Amino acid sequence: MAKNLLFNCSYSEIWVHPENWKTLTSQKSLKLDWYVECKFYDPLFKEKYPKGFPFRKKLNRFKTLEERKGVIQTWLQEIPKLLEEKGYNPITKKFMIEPAKEARPELESICPETPFLIALELAYQNIDVAKSSKDDIRLILVHIKRSATELRYDEVPISDIKRKHFRFIIDNLERKDGKFSAHKFNKYRTYLSILYNELLDYEAVDSNIIKDIRKKAAVKNIRETLNDEERKKVNDHLKAEHPSFWLFMIIFFHSGGRITELMSVKISDVDLNNQKYKVLIKKGKQYTWVERIIKDIALPYWQKALFGGKKTDFVFSVGLIPGENQIRRDQIRRRWKTHVKDKLNITADFYSLKHLNLDETVAQLSMNDAMRMGNFKSTKMLEQHYAIGEKERQFERLKSLNNKFA
Repeated sequence: MAKNLLFNCSYSEIWVHPENWKTLTSQKSLKLDWYVECKFYDPLFKEKYPKGFPFRKKLNRFKTLEERKGVIQTWLQEIPKLLEEKGYNPITKKFMIEPAKEARPELESICPETPFLIALELAYQNIDVAKSSKDDIRLILVHIKRSATELRYDEVPISDIKRKHFRFIIDNLERKDGKFSAHKFNKYRTYLSILYNELLDYEAVDSNIIKDIRKKAAVKNIRETLNDEERKKVNDHLKAEHPSFWLFMIIFFHSGGRITELMSVKISDVDLNNQKYKVLIKKGKQYTWVERIIKDIALPYWQKALFGGKKTDFVFSVGLIPGENQIRRDQIRRRWKTHVKDKLNITADFYSLKHLNLDETVAQLSMNDAMRMGNFKSTKMLEQHYAIGEKERQFERLKSLNNKFA
């Protein structure tokens, strides 16, 4: 009967060859193969050892019957202790249970000897990124830690970790949880690279090996946006049934910014006289205050949103009205799903409103004006992702080009 061990490992009953070893007395029996054996099962090596790994202790080097019988008695007692109490894995030749050790400074600070998973955790605690990014990194680390532990990488010094270890970690996750999309793979790569930059600063590693892992090519889907009929349906429904969410939607549409930016705006950040508001842009370790424009058409909505609030209040707090507490961005997505997608059978997501506004800005003004509204450093991002109608408009302009040959 198999006995269960750590990490879903197990081992079979232990047997001895020859079977009648206890009663053998002839010196001729020394010519037989003498050994103690059991089968060891590790789910990570199921394909390689489907019938179990033969954990065998050979005894032929002992020259007398008394010696061999004595060693057999010893191994029959020691093998269960070795596997059960000490957590020995005969396939990897490593102990899955760490013996008690003295204080280890590498567990409390980042250095080349710090164990892999502890190093990632310490790096995570030290990084200075936007809260939303830090929350995403925390979720990814949960899966990385699980996979790395299953592969026995948890105690490997961070300086010994190579690119292949991360590929094995991802491969193991894909076997358990399903194939990663290119977007998901690249997200893991981006966030792990942030952690490795931190490790690099502490000289725990010599380079950011994550950057050497190639990105996966992602299929770029055309962003679905609301058509004119859907825009009117959404506007009328939210204005009548959920006026605070409607007000936020209108302001977001005209802002050209991101949901998280509006969530962080306080009344003191808004200058209605000059039709501006400021937001703190957090990218990596760079925090930059940026001024955004309040369009003439959006000014009455901002005036309504600020009404009754204190200067220290967030403009969009609990209930999407002024208040002391900042709320999470996912509340907007949940509201959109509940009140728009489910209620009105709309499939476009909330963020598509930004695409609509920037594309219309390109059409009515210029690519550079839309770039300024979206706070992009160049028009490249705008052209690739937001100016969804520009290609068609360009076709129309080219078709109407009237350059005669003669």
